[in-house]
Amino acid sequence: MSDGAAARLDAALAELPIVAILRGLRAEEAVAVVDALYDAGIRIAEVPLNSPDPFDTIALLCREFGDRMAIGAGTVTDPEQVRKLAACGATICVSPNIDAAVIGEALRLGLVPLPGCATPSEAFAALAAGGRHLKFFPAAGHEGDIAALRTVLPKHVAVLAVGGVGPANIPALREAGCSGFGIGSDLYKPGRSAEEVGARAGALIRAIRHAPRARLIANPQAIIGESPVVQGDTVTWTDPVRRRVYRFAEGEVTEQPTERSIFGLAELPDSRIAGTLESAFCTLDGTTGPQAEIGPGCRFNDLTVDPKGGLWGGTMHKAILAGRGAIFHAAGPEAAPRRVAEGLGVPNGMAFSEDGRTLFVIDTLSRTLIAYPADIDAGTLGEPVIVSDFMNLPGKPDGMTRAADGRFFVAMWGGGCVAELAPDGAMLRSIAVPAPNLSSAALAGDTLYVTSSRMRLSPAQLEAFPASGGLFAIDLTGGGSARHTRSKETRTE
Repeated sequence: MSDGAAARLDAALAELPIVAILRGLRAEEAVAVVDALYDAGIRIAEVPLNSPDPFDTIALLCREFGDRMAIGAGTVTDPEQVRKLAACGATICVSPNIDAAVIGEALRLGLVPLPGCATPSEAFAALAAGGRHLKFFPAAGHEGDIAALRTVLPKHVAVLAVGGVGPANIPALREAGCSGFGIGSDLYKPGRSAEEVGARAGALIRAIRHAPRARLIANPQAIIGESPVVQGDTVTWTDPVRRRVYRFAEGEVTEQPTERSIFGLAELPDSRIAGTLESAFCTLDGTTGPQAEIGPGCRFNDLTVDPKGGLWGGTMHKAILAGRGAIFHAAGPEAAPRRVAEGLGVPNGMAFSEDGRTLFVIDTLSRTLIAYPADIDAGTLGEPVIVSDFMNLPGKPDGMTRAADGRFFVAMWGGGCVAELAPDGAMLRSIAVPAPNLSSAALAGDTLYVTSSRMRLSPAQLEAFPASGGLFAIDLTGGGSARHTRSKETRTE
């Protein structure tokens, strides 16, 4: 490989890790379009070979932009195409597959090969042929696969994500270990003017640079951290496996042992914190309500409180059998719970609309966010509708919180990210968190608090994600820096 070409590509990725994929670009518009990308800050562009007169267009761009940009071709599948590409003065040679002959010819001629892979076997075949930069395709929804691949790849190997990549998932892909991102139709498609391409590039870059980042604020190493409740400067959450309630305040987390497992928490109108025991509602100050008839093999899970103080809790089968989940309502912690909905899988995150007329519930087993019409005075629910099915998102939806403007923030168990959804369920963005198993979330102003878990993580995963089991804070405006705190244990009398 030409050291000059590799150095140019690495420098361009370090400056801005975006590769513009200009499929369908014509020679007569090429300079204006790429000039707009350059002005926005993008330094790498490829013209796929199934574009009109691609080699003429690539040669023109190489002459015009010289050493200022890394220019090359995509969809390169034949050594003869590599030779023609080298004659144009190109820097990069992007392929959809692993072909040792294409990789070898690119290296011989001083180009940087970017072979496409989707499995460890393909990735290591590319490395054996001499590649050092890999294109993972398709990348959308495969953040977990990329993170796993990244743990076994040599550190000097760069992984670029291509296919369904955009502002919504770039943070999670970056957290998974990608060092570059190929963007196609979100930037350019035939018929789009250079001005519009430039505007899109600017918006994309701003979204990436201002993406919120998670910071670890406490790590009691919870087996399953659940249901954060924010009251002023204090965050309270629970670990039903360790039978602990954690409180974070003034930079420190304290642990309070509990006699029984508390599976979920929610704040009552009088500022007390309610919880769910195996078959009853409770409060952290010692109240335990009547037992609910939840059925054999089942237990309570998450809960929420409606605007008038009524409690709504989900139940699930301990063996996670489909159709055994239900929702119970009680007028208060001391009231008897009544079954008001059934036929669910695993009800998890729950939240009401501001007017109390809609109850939103995550069903983890069916990977859906559903909405029930609610009558909080009567304590009844109507027929639900699906709001989101979390298509193309890694992991399973777990706990959630809802902003006053209707946006949802959903912790993705196994996905290492929080999904931000619009009020209608449309995906807005994915916010990466450096822990695979995220369990719940709470919102206070512009700060999102996220709990995580160590459950079912292997020693290798715990080594790779040491913050698992911790509490994270995400400044949704894009600020914040990491800090760590110590943990001390307190005991009940």
